Amino acid sequence: MTRFPYDQFAKDYLKKLLQPLGQVETSRKVPAQIRDIDVYFVPPPQSTKNTKNTIELGLLGKFAAKPALVEPFKNVATIAEIRSCMNKLFDIFAEVKRQAML
Repeated sequence: MTRFPYDQFAKDYLKKLLQPLGQVETSRKVPAQIRDIDVYFVPPPQSTKNTKNTIELGLLGKFAAKPALVEPFKNVATIAEIRSCMNKLFDIFAEVKRQAML
């Protein structure tokens, strides 16, 4: 459970919107240091995509065309918060690269 109601609302809302378009995980653990990614989204392979939902979701549907990490903020993100998000992204890149090498 998330400490902040806005954070939990954003995770639940994005999960509900993105589920028809692909796989969604909330509060995914990042292996380097235990940090949570608010929403981790992976669309299905091209052959099973549902373009109708993409059109209905507008900009969010366009974001859902590729794997994505989503970190919603209630207020403007600080430099430190942006840096933290980038570190999570780089950790995921490293994890994907390690898995590809196995």
